[in-house]
Amino acid sequence: MKKVFILFVLFFAFLHNQPAFAQSKKNAQKEFLQQLNTVLKKSLRHESGYEGKMLIDTPFAINREGLLCVTLRYTNDSTYQRVRLEAPVKDIRTVRYDLYLILEYGDDLVTKYESEWGSAALKEVSRGSWFHVGAPLPEDVTYQQKVQQALDKLKKFKSIE
Repeated sequence: MKKVFILFVLFFAFLHNQPAFAQSKKNAQKEFLQQLNTVLKKSLRHESGYEGKMLIDTPFAINREGLLCVTLRYTNDSTYQRVRLEAPVKDIRTVRYDLYLILEYGDDLVTKYESEWGSAALKEVSRGSWFHVGAPLPEDVTYQQKVQQALDKLKKFKSIE
């Protein structure tokens, strides 16, 4: 009877701990996305090569497939161009900071989509190993540190999709 009671207590403790684990993972994802979106909001562009004023179409998010996604819009006086980046969160190697804050991948897992000027339709244009987040103003390496810390917390979970 004592063994049954101990097994029951252990089983209950295991079941009771599962929601806390899921909640912690959600909190880690939320913090990671919040740090990325903070950098993006403080940036005039997410990488070089785009003209016009940058606006955020869809902020950083993680979809059901575990892809980190962001969609931006560059506008000038008469037209716009959309840009979208996506890559698996689980494969981010590190966070770099040069002129831009960058999530680095080991392989070409970052897919970039662009629209023609004046069109909302996105087409795949390239694949690479760098996911540009932005160039925050003022320049400050603490952005890199905060994003890296949030990523490290998220990576503690084996399944981070």
